[in-house]
Amino acid sequence: MPLDPDRLLDLDLPVRRYSYEDREPMLYALAVGATAGDLGFVYERDLKVIPSFAQIAGYDDSWLENGGIDLQQVVHGSLDIEFFDSFAASGAAEIRTGIAGLGDKGQGRGGIIHQSMGIAQNGRPVANCLSSLFVRGAGGFGGDRGRQPDAVAMPEGAPHAIVEVGTATNQAALFRLLGDRNPLHIDPEFARAAGFETPILHGAATFGVACLTVLKTFCDGEPGRMKRFAARFSGPVFPGETLVFSFWQTDTEIRFRASAKERNAPVLDGGRTTIG
Repeated sequence: MPLDPDRLLDLDLPVRRYSYEDREPMLYALAVGATAGDLGFVYERDLKVIPSFAQIAGYDDSWLENGGIDLQQVVHGSLDIEFFDSFAASGAAEIRTGIAGLGDKGQGRGGIIHQSMGIAQNGRPVANCLSSLFVRGAGGFGGDRGRQPDAVAMPEGAPHAIVEVGTATNQAALFRLLGDRNPLHIDPEFARAAGFETPILHGAATFGVACLTVLKTFCDGEPGRMKRFAARFSGPVFPGETLVFSFWQTDTEIRFRASAKERNAPVLDGGRTTIG
């Protein structure tokens, strides 16, 4: 069934408050691949918060039903986060969300919901995010509406760096404890009904793995240096696969994409990060 533009664009999403202890950023770090060796992200003393934690602070799927969206048909399309400050190791965040736009892939194909999100702590802005949700079979509603995310191409030539990162077979089971309980990531029967052979890793988890990889490779593990982080999800990741990241460094940013090594299949594209 096609998306209903009037229904979605008129949704009134309430301001939310997200409170957390240091346990949540540490659990997030472990769920996106940090180990005991990444002490700054997993130890409460001088704890640093991985910037992509913004997706955990802002996560909310309660509005989907009111928007006429079937959760079984939804997968993440892309994420683009601009950072103004680092997250506190514990505290509270104020979340303001809205539907920024809709993308139409055509009749019988996908529809895309672009959700904007602003996060503030102690009266100061921390992050702005544009999150795209791909709804299978929901296109054909009459064309794109509202704000659309930027499209980014990879530079020509060989990448400047290639980094391999393994995922764990239980990574989706761990990541869902942070709030996204979509059965697509844990229930084999639900995953098959959705068209996947087995449960897949959350797109937000893959995004977090990428963010942590960039932090360690280009930022000396310092979250405050990351000013923007974005990527498009181009294919599923199955827990236990190895991700191969290709990085190109330009004058102003680092661009990247990633593939699943075992299948030689793309999983992330259009990646970009700005380092300060």
